Amino acid sequence: MATILLLADEAYGARLKSDLEYIGHQVEHVILRGRSNLSPIPADGIDLTIIDPESSLDRLAQAIADLQQQHSTNDRSLLVITDETTALNLDFSLGISDFVIKPYSLREFEARLRLALWNDDNPPDDHTLKIDDLVINMARYEVRVKGSVVELTLKEYELLKHLVTHEARVFTRSDLLDSIWGYDYYGGMRTVDVHIRRLRSKLGESGKAITTVRGVGYKFDPP
Repeated sequence: MATILLLADEAYGARLKSDLEYIGHQVEHVILRGRSNLSPIPADGIDLTIIDPESSLDRLAQAIADLQQQHSTNDRSLLVITDETTALNLDFSLGISDFVIKPYSLREFEARLRLALWNDDNPPDDHTLKIDDLVINMARYEVRVKGSVVELTLKEYELLKHLVTHEARVFTRSDLLDSIWGYDYYGGMRTVDVHIRRLRSKLGESGKAITTVRGVGYKFDPP
């Protein structure tokens, strides 16, 4: 069980708090009010911070500034809850570790929490994963193969990162739809196959590590 600091408005924050407690975590909920939030923010014993700025980049920046003002030393991971459009414009120089697109599935939310907490205990250099010629910079949301940047869509990036951070684990198409697209996605299983095919094509030789498990799904299994 982790202790999570949640900065969110009263309405959606109540749902987030409920989901976090259902997963098994303890939650300190500080309510965001407009652009300025100077409510006392607890520091002791916090393992992870989550901010839901209601899709406002200004509100997010203000919440992070308030957090830094009250606690000048803050080395815990910061997870942002946002929509897909806002996610594309997040400023990771503010100290954001990762984000979750809403509406999210509970399974995806739990997986992101586990990864954020694991990264705190096992911090990678510059938030970078390197597998042979493939390099994923999670702080910049950047993928390179043999030093060259690979242009990926947000979903392609999320799918690749999900597979790489669970190396050798087999995921069904249903698992991947739920984790990457969310429970409310009404597209068919074909969506996963199309994105896998595009990833393999864009990654070249490195894409061969994304293997098909016949009758089951896919896994990332480098040689």
